[in-house]
Amino acid sequence: MNMTVEGPKAIANIPMTRMLVLTGEGADSGEIETLVGFSPRISVSPLEAARLPEQLAGSAADLVVANLGGLGDAQIHLLGDIRSLAPQLPLIVVSPQLSSEETRRLFKLDIQDWLPRPLQAGDLIDSIQKVLRSRQVGGNRVHAVVSAVGGAGATTLALSMADLAAGQIMRRQGSVALFDLDFSLGNCGYAINAVNEFNLGSVAATPRRVDAEFMKVIQKKPPAGFFLYSFKRPELNTELNGYELVLRMLDAVSAEHDLTFLDIPYYETEWREDVFSAVNSFSLVCELNLPAIKHTLDQIARIRALRGRDVPVHVLINKHESSLFGTRIGKRRLRELFEETPFHFLPSAAAQLGQALDRGVLPSEVSKRSRFLKALAKYMKAVEMTAEIAK
Repeated sequence: MNMTVEGPKAIANIPMTRMLVLTGEGADSGEIETLVGFSPRISVSPLEAARLPEQLAGSAADLVVANLGGLGDAQIHLLGDIRSLAPQLPLIVVSPQLSSEETRRLFKLDIQDWLPRPLQAGDLIDSIQKVLRSRQVGGNRVHAVVSAVGGAGATTLALSMADLAAGQIMRRQGSVALFDLDFSLGNCGYAINAVNEFNLGSVAATPRRVDAEFMKVIQKKPPAGFFLYSFKRPELNTELNGYELVLRMLDAVSAEHDLTFLDIPYYETEWREDVFSAVNSFSLVCELNLPAIKHTLDQIARIRALRGRDVPVHVLINKHESSLFGTRIGKRRLRELFEETPFHFLPSAAAQLGQALDRGVLPSEVSKRSRFLKALAKYMKAVEMTAEIAK
């Protein structure tokens, strides 16, 4: 990451940019303008707290930079006003160093970047470049594969979804990624013999190092053609800067790829609600028993409370065993329980999946024409997952 700027070379990739700068109490009113003042490609206009509705209404600006002297309730309220008045504008916040609680409060406002002081020109230019690049790829999609209970098979499904999607999209010059958010195990990497030994703890203290170029260095690319981000780093769940690090990694990965699958574990993490609030669609994975179904209903209620009823949510009932005499919990009862949430069955494939795990390969490398993969491909087609990435 650039820490100094060498004139035009560092700004050559920045398009003409109109930037609004809000200066909070205790912050230097000329700091931001001085840092980008040498650039003929960035125009800076002041944003006044007392005139937010007037200045942000129909604004032609490309982004907002809030230069703050601290992050108390008044500043959070001010940032919230900017977000509500101009949700389409990227927001970069500059402030003194923050506590972990202050960092969480800040990122819940859906800001694009946070820059701690002391600030150098290279920091700000680099951030502006990333924000503008991310805005250009805003059509990229993120699909969450969520395990409702432990052992439901969500990791295997996430791997196979990425495998199937990569086969559909590679011909169209796009890219598919799988991001494993179960840092306790990093099982996506272990399942297909693509273990990533990079120590995320080495960047936990400086999450700002994470950008698209950094993620390219640490990604894996299995032969199936999708990009894999899977790390066994249990300490990240309790790391002081773990929350910020995970969200920055997610931002970088989702900006880089046309479609990103997230393998989300069943247990609680501090970034769980933030991820649920940002993804485009959900597959909730469970088995056909009442405890698993009850946990799935809890997840549906949580998602609806966060996102309303418009976000697509589907239930995948995995490891399903068909029977001539029906099942313990029939489709009629399931429709009563899940109400308007669609549910789909995936057949049990213990032999195929067990062999794949023992060999460290994808299920498709054991059998491409299995009932399990056919059912999963049918599900992805039914929910138009591959149609979305073909656009």
